Amino acid sequence: MSEEESYAKGYLKGYEEGLKEAWDELIALTLKGYTAREIQVLAKSNKSSINSKVQARKRRISGELGLDLAAREEEAAASIPSKLSKGMTYLIREGGLDATFSLFRSFTQKGANGFCILRTHPSTVRKKYGIDCMMVWLTKAEVSSSPDREGRLVGEFLSPTELPRLATLVKNFLTENKDTIVILEGLEYLITQNDFKSVLKFLQSLKDQVTLAESVLLMPLDPSALDEKDLKLLEREISD
Repeated sequence: MSEEESYAKGYLKGYEEGLKEAWDELIALTLKGYTAREIQVLAKSNKSSINSKVQARKRRISGELGLDLAAREEEAAASIPSKLSKGMTYLIREGGLDATFSLFRSFTQKGANGFCILRTHPSTVRKKYGIDCMMVWLTKAEVSSSPDREGRLVGEFLSPTELPRLATLVKNFLTENKDTIVILEGLEYLITQNDFKSVLKFLQSLKDQVTLAESVLLMPLDPSALDEKDLKLLEREISD
C-alpha cells in the first residue's frame, strides 16, 4: 500500500469512527427522555469538548505506539516561519504543506511573482490553494500538452532526473522577474529519483540563486522520508 493510500485509509477510518460516535451519543440522549431543547444544549456541550477528547485520544495513541505526537506537532509548527525575509531559504518540516502554500499564496496576492515546482498535479494545487502562477510538474509519466479538465494548460512537465534543466528554469525565472517567491514541493520525490548528493548539490545551487536574486524559497519536507544522517546534512547545508 502506498503512503497516499495508507493516509486516505486512516483518514476515512477516523472519519467513520467520529460520525458513528456522534450519532451514538445523539441516539443515547433521545432514549433518556430529554426534550428537544435539552438535547440541543447537551449536544452543544459535547461539541465544545471535542478538542479535549481529541487530546485524550492523542495521548492514548502516543502511549500505545511509543510516540510523542504533541512534540512532533510543536516541532513542525516551529519550522513554519511567521514572516519571510528576502534572500532566504526555508526548510519546512512535516505538517507544514498547507501552511507553506498559504504563505506562498499570501505573498503572490500582494504582488510577488510565484514559481511552483510541484509533485502534486498543478490543477489540484490551483483548485485547493487558489494559486495561479508559473508551475513545473515533476513527473515521469507520458504527458500531452492538451489542457486539463478545467481547460487550462498545466505548464512545464519535467522528469525528476532532469536537475540541470530544472535549475536553468528557476534561474531564468529569477533573472526575468523581481520580487519572487519559489516553492519546491516534491523534495522527497527528487531524492528517490536521484542520488542524495546530486539533489543536495542542486539545492545548494538553488539556494545561492535565490540569495543572489533576493527572493524567497520554501521547501516543505517530511523528515521521516530521509535517513537521519541525510536530514542533518540537508538542514546544515540549506538552513541558515
